[in-house]
Amino acid sequence: MKKVFILLLITLHPIFPQNIVSDTIIHEVERKETLFSISQKYKVNINDILELNPKLRESRLKRKSKILIPVLESIKESILVKKDSLIKDDNLSRLDSIFIKKRKKDSQLNLSVILPFRSNTVNYDSIKEVESLFEDRNLYTITLDFYSGILYAIEDLKELNISINLNVFDTENSLNKLNDISSNDLVRNSDVIIGPLIPRNFETFSNIELLESIPKVFPLSTIPIKIIKGVIQSVTPKKLLRNRMINYLDENLNREDNIVIIADSLNNEIDSKLSEIFPNSIKIKPEFEGYILPELLDSLLVDSLPNKVIVESEIFTLISSVVSQLNSQITSERDVKLYTTYRGNQYDDPSINIKDLGNLAFTYTSISKKMNNDSITKFENGYLNLFGSLPNKDVIRGYDVTKDILLRVLIDKNLNRTTKYDEQSYIESKFLYKKDTLGGLYNSSMFILRHREYDIEEIIVQ
Repeated sequence: MKKVFILLLITLHPIFPQNIVSDTIIHEVERKETLFSISQKYKVNINDILELNPKLRESRLKRKSKILIPVLESIKESILVKKDSLIKDDNLSRLDSIFIKKRKKDSQLNLSVILPFRSNTVNYDSIKEVESLFEDRNLYTITLDFYSGILYAIEDLKELNISINLNVFDTENSLNKLNDISSNDLVRNSDVIIGPLIPRNFETFSNIELLESIPKVFPLSTIPIKIIKGVIQSVTPKKLLRNRMINYLDENLNREDNIVIIADSLNNEIDSKLSEIFPNSIKIKPEFEGYILPELLDSLLVDSLPNKVIVESEIFTLISSVVSQLNSQITSERDVKLYTTYRGNQYDDPSINIKDLGNLAFTYTSISKKMNNDSITKFENGYLNLFGSLPNKDVIRGYDVTKDILLRVLIDKNLNRTTKYDEQSYIESKFLYKKDTLGGLYNSSMFILRHREYDIEEIIVQ
């Protein structure tokens, strides 16, 4: 249902409720309590409780179970409080502070969003058809989640008296459609463009001469693109992620440890670089099917030294088998740690046990750092109130990218001049833009992350 709601927002102005969740309380259910009695106790509506605890719609309250209770305040009150505290808040990011100092009387931007909604193939009158479609088409679920993050960022920026004229275009994942979009006056009068998402579509669009002077943000992929004039590569390039991790391994792995390098045939170049840094390391080439023989791995790991295994592959079967086998090799006498210079999406597959990655202290570079919270944050509360579900990584990415780029354009429409500002941190992403030799900008920020049990922690390198 959330997907249908976001689809309607493509053409309709969003309508927001009069109250927002400003905080939450954890309530332990007592004997004979009902949803009605709990709602009366906290002076909230039963539906507000159900929004935070959707499982209660299908099951009864259980004694000693814990549920979330919302603390509500009106939107007007919330915005007034935040506006009054903006200049005094020491926790504001530097771009927020700089914008406040440079603020013009009317801060208005024209934003064009160009994404593959493929709306011409969707029957919006059929909820079942829409929900089924977006279960099957992963690209479009990503698109809608990313778009809802954009909407949330725009709503957030209203608190700074920023007015955004939003124009949304559906590429239908078609190059012909892109050409039509590029000739639209609304696009040509944009202050900034976000999208397209697909690398080949973005490169085609960014090469249109009449759009050269307009900042165009490539928001999600690490696949290399030409960072020509007007192009903003918001995702840190894969090459930078790899080089940073190579430096980390060079500085932190003891040459006396038992270092094992597992690299498939598509990663011979990185294999050679690592072998130069660690000349005494042991090299393993996977079998044809993408597996490592368990007896081979067992014979190469030792009890007398720490085992440091570096795996270089984006083949799921290989990654999955290596993680599983290494985890089974850990004993009180045998220490095994896992590293990679590039962590692909294969590690997100649910069949890879996150506890196994924690046991192996899996370490890598990343463009984002997932929030680890025991309770719902204000950011999540706000999104939950507007869209009816908690934000995922694509929602948060849409929010982070949009908020950062809009603040930069508001501060200085020549984005090259914003590279002088410090690294900017948002919900899960960081941005530190640098100038590319071809004239565009690329993000150079990243995290070094390590799994620990069920959590992921950031490694701060001095």
